Amino acid sequence: MNILELKNITKKFPDAQLPAVNDFNLEVKKGEIVALLGESGCGKTTILRMIAGFEIPDTGQIKLNGEVVSGNGIFKEPQKRRVGIVFQDYALFPHKTVWENITFGLFQLSKEVAREKARNIIVLSGLQGLEKRYPHQLSGGQKQRVALARALAPEPELILFDEPFSNIDSMRKHQMREDIQNIIKETDATAIFVTHDTRDVMTIADKVSVLRQGRLMQTETPENIYNFPANAYVADFFGKTNYIKAKVSHDGYDTPMGIIKTSTPLPASIDNVILSIRPEEFTIKTEGHDCFCGSIVKEKFMGEYKELTCKVENPSGEDTEIIIYASPAVECSNEKCYFKPNEGKINILNDD
Repeated sequence: MNILELKNITKKFPDAQLPAVNDFNLEVKKGEIVALLGESGCGKTTILRMIAGFEIPDTGQIKLNGEVVSGNGIFKEPQKRRVGIVFQDYALFPHKTVWENITFGLFQLSKEVAREKARNIIVLSGLQGLEKRYPHQLSGGQKQRVALARALAPEPELILFDEPFSNIDSMRKHQMREDIQNIIKETDATAIFVTHDTRDVMTIADKVSVLRQGRLMQTETPENIYNFPANAYVADFFGKTNYIKAKVSHDGYDTPMGIIKTSTPLPASIDNVILSIRPEEFTIKTEGHDCFCGSIVKEKFMGEYKELTCKVENPSGEDTEIIIYASPAVECSNEKCYFKPNEGKINILNDD
């Protein structure tokens, strides 16, 4: 069941040359954690605000639990949508203590139940001992954690987070991601969060939508969007990749460094393609006929892996540089590296 549906949503602000959000579509199932990922100004926070009811779309429709809350002449006020939201600027009540901020949304519960929920979320958020402090007495990271705790305490059906981990110190960020994920899953709630950090996406998201200049580039699981990005923009957002020009042949992909063989069915409708192969999707080989050979022009020790930059010479003069992530224990003889792309991890990119 879809708890949220956005259909053909467009929003253009006055005096702006381009729409902040342009024909955006998204479906979110109950219990999912969905990330809106993109650079600053791509429209992801505007989408969040339209879901919450703080902005009105110019065109399109928003449904919550099958009910139209925006579109077709209908607009439901934010307070009637049963949606919790954590703002990037915290929006804490300045004259309320940490305890009062967190329990603000629990007024309909008995005092005993409200106290129990508040205590649990305070422990989870690492706010013990700060209950009597006011927002001006807190650090930026502490304010963010109070805002998170306040949104999670009532266990709303849909929670919206705007850059929820941006002000949390790195020592606690990984644990906080897991804590937030556990709470959402345990309560069978649904969450949408805005981020520019792919580590947030990889850690807790079930699904991610990548945006660029207000347009949706791709929606997929983190694993699929990493391994099979729709275009170069999406591929680059998730880290380094190798782009290789190729022609489709009966043997596989004909590239400047040679034929890359594949058992995967090849596209019949196109001849020239751009291949994307992640650095970790190469196998280092001993010298042999079934692999490529490159000269190592750069080597970086990265802790868990070595980053090798290999130059593969071609008789035509069009040399190809390949970046490979190899085990630190791998030794390449005579500054040469023999390698082979992993079957099934070669992705054909669409045009941007």
